[in-house]
Amino acid sequence: METTTIARSTATGGVVELRHIDFRAMDSDMRAVRAVEDRALPEERDARCGGPAFGDDGLAQARGWFAEWEAHLSRFRDDSELAHLNAADGRRTAVSAILWDVVQAALQAARWTDGLVTPTLLSAVERAGYDRSFEGLVPDGRTGNRPSLDVPPPVGRADARVSEAAAATPVTRDAWRAIRTDPLGRTVTLPAGVRLDLGGIAKGWAADAAARRLAAHGPALVDAGGDIAVSGPLPDGGRWPIAVGDPRAPDAQLAVLWLAGGGVATSGTDFHRWQQDGQWRHHIIDPRTGVPAVTDVISATVIGRSAVEAEAAAKAALIQGSRAGMAWIERHPALAALMVGQHGEVHNSRRLERFLGG
Repeated sequence: METTTIARSTATGGVVELRHIDFRAMDSDMRAVRAVEDRALPEERDARCGGPAFGDDGLAQARGWFAEWEAHLSRFRDDSELAHLNAADGRRTAVSAILWDVVQAALQAARWTDGLVTPTLLSAVERAGYDRSFEGLVPDGRTGNRPSLDVPPPVGRADARVSEAAAATPVTRDAWRAIRTDPLGRTVTLPAGVRLDLGGIAKGWAADAAARRLAAHGPALVDAGGDIAVSGPLPDGGRWPIAVGDPRAPDAQLAVLWLAGGGVATSGTDFHRWQQDGQWRHHIIDPRTGVPAVTDVISATVIGRSAVEAEAAAKAALIQGSRAGMAWIERHPALAALMVGQHGEVHNSRRLERFLGG
């Protein structure tokens, strides 16, 4: 499942024009959007032909922001700041404000989810086969290459070879508790042998950060590989429409969510998938087992107060499965969710209703 912004929105007394810029960063497709109330005559609008961003509205800077953040946060670059931290092997390391903020966000997500979402699973992700960027991992080099859903991820069991490999290395669900951080010196000390994969938390953080920066120019939305941050209402006071794709039919929509602020994120076993030893794998690791999560949920879309919160909640709900995951969502008043089950059933949380309909 994917979440994507709808191209335009009508507003009372005029048209809200959604200007955007698209680019690649953090192993994902990115889109930054600015909303402006377009009061030009229809023929003038047609002459401009819409198109990507124009004018001094901050959008042109978005690509540079993400390039800088990727240089600090990527696990696929040997020269990234995260790579240097992972190589410290138990030594206290001074870090930049960027890496500090994202590590803090990751540790907060671990505390909130009781370790279901933890940054300490890099070794487990690599053992599962996700040891390079996704473009290099899938057979045809395309991000988002989806195997047919008639070959679903396993339910009720994990592949024996992966389980044996995991058993050879201690599961690091609680290793995050041993990470030491010092705000005075802005240092991070990882336990010996523990390495971080900031992954989805980094993208959620980047979406939130970019949306805040763009908000200086007016209402904005940032889609960082499906982790979406909304800075505030549209110029006419309306909500942003966000389409939720159907994992069973990539060109179809399950719902349109309407957000005036906050974040929405989707976690799924249907998108980042690959084959290892003839078996389908996905990138959502269950820290309780150290292998790709065995779950009856194909995808979970969650609305939260920020993209970081939505990202962590979507992953935690998916790992727990449809029943326990939805119960966990319902216990958190700031969250609303939509889940798609293994057999195509759709589960909506009670609070989702407030985000449906314009």
